[in-house]
Amino acid sequence: MNQGKIPVRYAKALISGAEEQGVLNKVRTDMENLLNIIKNLPDLLKLLASPIVSSAKKLEVLTAIFKGRVQPLTISFFRLAVENNREVHLPGMARMYIELYKKAKGVRIATLKTSTPVDKATRDSLLQMIRKVFKSEIELIESTDKELIGGFILQVEDQQLDASISGQLNKLRRKLIV
Repeated sequence: MNQGKIPVRYAKALISGAEEQGVLNKVRTDMENLLNIIKNLPDLLKLLASPIVSSAKKLEVLTAIFKGRVQPLTISFFRLAVENNREVHLPGMARMYIELYKKAKGVRIATLKTSTPVDKATRDSLLQMIRKVFKSEIELIESTDKELIGGFILQVEDQQLDASISGQLNKLRRKLIV
């Protein structure tokens, strides 16, 4: 089986089960927690990928880390992945679940690039404006880039608004060259 298909198939099965049990949001949180723990404990992924460690031991470790912190469905999902020797794909499955969740809920991703971090009031008003324009829930990803000099670049899916000073200077430069 193609390794790219494994996370998709498992994530689809998990989202279907979560939907049936009415725990879509909670399982999303579980998947985010899994990704954060793997990010902060890279040895966990090494353990899951190790052919020397038994499946029982891998499941025992996952259960010890997550029991009482995640939905029973999530623990069952971990068990299924380990029993089918797919535990190394858990991060991909988690990312795919989150992606499918956002798609199902109509959440759009917006990226905001500024020269300096924005304050909470500005972020909130910008989010409100974007939600109104796109008529959907928005997840804002922020980053800073000193080369922008000032202003911002906002991208929502395939639409981009470049209101940066460096962008304005580039436009002016192109007009002067012509």
